[in-house]
Amino acid sequence: MRIAVITGGPIYPEASFTARSADAVYCADSGLDFCIANGIRPDMFFGDMDSVSAEGKDYLEHSDIPMKIFSTHKDMTDTELALCDCPAGCSIDLICSLTGRIDHVLANLGLLVRFREEGYDIAATDGMTDVIPLIGENKVTVEGVWDDDVAVSLIPFANGIVEGVSVEGLEYPLDNQDITAVSSLTISNKPVPGTEHFTVKALSGRLLITITKSL
Repeated sequence: MRIAVITGGPIYPEASFTARSADAVYCADSGLDFCIANGIRPDMFFGDMDSVSAEGKDYLEHSDIPMKIFSTHKDMTDTELALCDCPAGCSIDLICSLTGRIDHVLANLGLLVRFREEGYDIAATDGMTDVIPLIGENKVTVEGVWDDDVAVSLIPFANGIVEGVSVEGLEYPLDNQDITAVSSLTISNKPVPGTEHFTVKALSGRLLITITKSL
């Protein structure tokens, strides 16, 4: 089962394709407004209603969408509450802002890493950039057809060191390279022209692979 969890903040309309291909859609507070704007009916609403538009509140009032309403005085964001309701073993597409409020962006990236460490198959997108977490000794193969403007960056999460990073299918090679969060070495790589996939491997650490589809 694949669940799209949609949050608030600036999200590109292209993210609606990801949401429509999911088996279920959970929206966190003003993520409901993205659903309404893109003709997506959520299967569940989570939130404290503090950022939902008047249109969104009217939509909920006149629909039979299941809701989990929380107080504004709580210890988790609406996004985390929605993620925590996803059943074990499911895949999650976190559709969230990657360019809005920096505190929310960083918190959502932290949740991305945490839920991957808890065993979920999870990635994030705002419709323009995809973020895939790579945790510990592992590898990720990304398939697609890209144009010349795609940028692929490898970003150690927080202030950590990621050891033994190697890549295949990207123009700038890495072979068993240690990278740190205080270096820009691995910013703005790109797929080899004509390739249909690239692979990133690591021996340890927490790594965020970002794929920006258009600059």
